[in-house]
Amino acid sequence: MKIIDQVIMDQATLDNWTKKEGPVTLRVSEVSRMIARLLEDTSLQNIWITGEITNFKRHSSGHLYFSLSEQVAGKESVVSCAIWKSAARYLDFTPDDGMEVRAYGSISHYEPGGRYSFQITQMRPSGAGERALLIEGWRREMAAKGWFSLDRKRSPPKYPVRIGVVTSSTGAVIHDIRNVISKRFPAEIILSPTMVQGASAHEDIARAIIRVQDMVDVIIVGRGGGSYEDLFAFNHPCVVEAIVTCPVPVIAAIGHEVDITLADLAADVSASTPSHAAEQCVPDRESELDALTHLRKRIFLQLMNRLESAQEDLNGIRDRLSSPRLLREVRIRQEALADLTDRMERGAHGLKDRAQSSLAEIRGRLEGRNPLVFMRRELPERKNFLAEIKGRLSCAVQVRLQAERAKLTSLSAILKARGPEALFQAGYCMVSSAGTVIRSCNELTPGKTVTIRLTDGTADAAITQVYHDKKV
Repeated sequence: MKIIDQVIMDQATLDNWTKKEGPVTLRVSEVSRMIARLLEDTSLQNIWITGEITNFKRHSSGHLYFSLSEQVAGKESVVSCAIWKSAARYLDFTPDDGMEVRAYGSISHYEPGGRYSFQITQMRPSGAGERALLIEGWRREMAAKGWFSLDRKRSPPKYPVRIGVVTSSTGAVIHDIRNVISKRFPAEIILSPTMVQGASAHEDIARAIIRVQDMVDVIIVGRGGGSYEDLFAFNHPCVVEAIVTCPVPVIAAIGHEVDITLADLAADVSASTPSHAAEQCVPDRESELDALTHLRKRIFLQLMNRLESAQEDLNGIRDRLSSPRLLREVRIRQEALADLTDRMERGAHGLKDRAQSSLAEIRGRLEGRNPLVFMRRELPERKNFLAEIKGRLSCAVQVRLQAERAKLTSLSAILKARGPEALFQAGYCMVSSAGTVIRSCNELTPGKTVTIRLTDGTADAAITQVYHDKKV
C-alpha cells in the first residue's frame, strides 16, 4: 500500500504542477522511477505465468534469458524473462525453445535500459508449446514425403545470369545481397518482394517464390535475424512445398546461423546468413580472375614447351635429311644390312646342318623300329621258339590224357563194383512206393502197393504183412 500511496502522491503532485504552471517537464530518471513504482504493484509481484519459451539464450555467466509468448485470436503477446544463475542452478530440466512452462516470479523494471522483465525464481515444464508441436507434426509429414531427402537437392549454377531474391523490399537483406553480388560477380537481381513475418506471411512468401521461379536461374529466400515467432512463417507447409516444387535451385538464408527452419531443411542449399547465400550463389570475381590468369600462364608455358620440343624435332629432321648426313646414314644402314645378311646366311647354314643331322638320326631310329626289318630279324627265332613250345605242349597233353584215362578207368571199375547193378547181381533189390524209396518197415503197411526194382526189370507187389525185426 505504501507504493500505491506514493504513486497517488506523485500523481497528485503532477496534477498540482499542471494546474499551477501548465505541463510539467520531468527528468528521465524521475519518469523511470515512477514506472518502476507502478510495475512494483502487488498485483505483478509473486505471480505464476504460463507461456511458450522463445529466443532462449544461456549466458556464459550462467544467467538465462528468453521470452514467454502466447497467441490469442491471431495476436501474439511476449514477455521478456530472466533467471539469474542463483535460481537457474535449481531447475530440474533444461529449458529450450518451444517448451510450454509455468514460471513464478515478479515483474521488475530495469531503469538504465528502460525496459521491464519478468524475474523468475521457479519454473516448471508444462508440455511442448503449440507452435513447436505444430512444426514437429509438419516436419514428420514432410520427411515422409521425401522433401528433406539429399537425393533431390540440386547444386546452384556456377555462373547464374539472373538471381531471384524473395525477401522484404525494405529490409537489409536485399541490400546485403546486392552488395555482395556486385562485388563478387555482377549478375541481374530480380526482387520478388514479400512479407517475411505476420499471420499471412507464409502465403505471400509462397506466391513470391512461384512468381519469380520461371525468370531466374537460382532463387535466394531470406530474411534477417528474428525471434522464434518471427521465423514461424518459414516453417509453413505452403512455403516448403513452393521450395520443393521450384524448377530452379533454392538457397535458404533465414535468420542467424543457429536458426533452423523447415525451409532450410527443404532448400537445395542452406546458408547461415543472406550474405553467405549471395557468396554461395556466385563465384568470387577476383578468384576467378586469378584462376584464369594462372590457367593462361599454364597454357602459355605448355605452348612454349610444345613449340620448343617441335623446333628441336624439326631441327633434328632437317639435320638428318641433309645430303652428307643422309649419305652417311645410308652407308651405315647398308653396312648394317650386309652384316645382317651374312649373319642370316651363317645362321641358315648352321640351322640346315643341324636339321640334316637331326633328320639322319631320326631316320636311323625309324629304320631301327621298322616293322618289316624287325620281322625279318626276329621271325626265324620266333618260329623256332613256337615249334619248341608246340612240341612241349603236345607232350604235356599226351601225358595228361594218359593220366586222365587211367583215372577214369579206375573210377569206372570202382563205380561198377560198388554201383546198384552189382548189388542187384548179388541178389539185392530196391523197394519204392510212389517214386519214394522205402528204407524202413515203419514206412510199410499191409495192403500198400510197392514197386520192386531187380537186375533185369521191376515188379509190383502188395504188402500183406509187415514183420519188424527188433534186432536189426
